[in-house]
Amino acid sequence: MQLTPINKERYRSHLNRIIIASILVLASISLGSSTLLIQLFSAPGAGNFWLNFTGVVIGCLVVGTALKRLKSHPYFFEVAYIWDLKHELNLIQRKLKAIQAAAERLEPEALTILAFSYAGSRLIWQLDDNTLVLSELNQADSALQQKIADAGLSISAQDYQRSFLAKY
Repeated sequence: MQLTPINKERYRSHLNRIIIASILVLASISLGSSTLLIQLFSAPGAGNFWLNFTGVVIGCLVVGTALKRLKSHPYFFEVAYIWDLKHELNLIQRKLKAIQAAAERLEPEALTILAFSYAGSRLIWQLDDNTLVLSELNQADSALQQKIADAGLSISAQDYQRSFLAKY
């Protein structure tokens, strides 16, 4: 996965519209299918919990399927890219202790993974206005870049490949 600059205003606008549309469609389908199921299968005075629950499940399946199919549409590019980047960073986070230990041994793959993790986290935090710990991230990234320079290595976040994670 390569890091791509994202227009913050476009990303936030598209994300908000997608969320609102998903909520409206989910509510409509859930209510509509629950009502239909109750009309078809409910007895007078009977509890309708499972019919209502089934309506919500139907709504979730329809919205989930629609989002999955629309993910490749150009309108969804920024939102889908950030979703994928967050997934990639989560995969890195799961192996972070082993990666950090390998980075201390100056293993190029581990250094590349950390560089990608820092750059990707910075991108996401800036897009989501989560700047509370950005200074800590910048310090960690500066220390990593200094370690790379002191070792005489040429490491870039753009060199990251998911296959590097298999080693850790």
